[in-house]
Amino acid sequence: MTTSSSSSVIRRATPDDLEVLIEMNALYCAAEGVASDPQRARAGYTPLLSNDTHGSVHMVLDPSSTVVGYAVLARSWSVEIGGAEAVLDELFVRTRGQGIGGRAIEALAEYCRDQGVKRIFLETERPNARARALYARHGFTEDDSIWMSREL
Repeated sequence: MTTSSSSSVIRRATPDDLEVLIEMNALYCAAEGVASDPQRARAGYTPLLSNDTHGSVHMVLDPSSTVVGYAVLARSWSVEIGGAEAVLDELFVRTRGQGIGGRAIEALAEYCRDQGVKRIFLETERPNARARALYARHGFTEDDSIWMSREL
């Protein structure tokens, strides 16, 4: 399935995309300034490629349908909003400044609406103002809530 609001922008990833995803995840990690861990990436992507229980992976395509990035949506449920929500866990596009990331965000939002998702969450690192500006242009707003985490 390919989704887009104007041109081919995302398609569902398949198990055949795993090695490309591992390579792109290393680029994503480098851009975020964190260490890449191919084993952890493999463990994270594999279940998402086999079924939709926990979420989905999408390949980001340029206008010529060449894979230039990926996105990961994780599924969740919220009593607060009375239904399904998704976390845009990762969005990576190799080439910036060409509108591909923005078109991918809109295609992902369309995909989520089609899946009955009522809200999309995401997080960015505080220094990543460029990412926050992109998300703000596409309707995301900063919340007052503070995410906290605990490694298990």
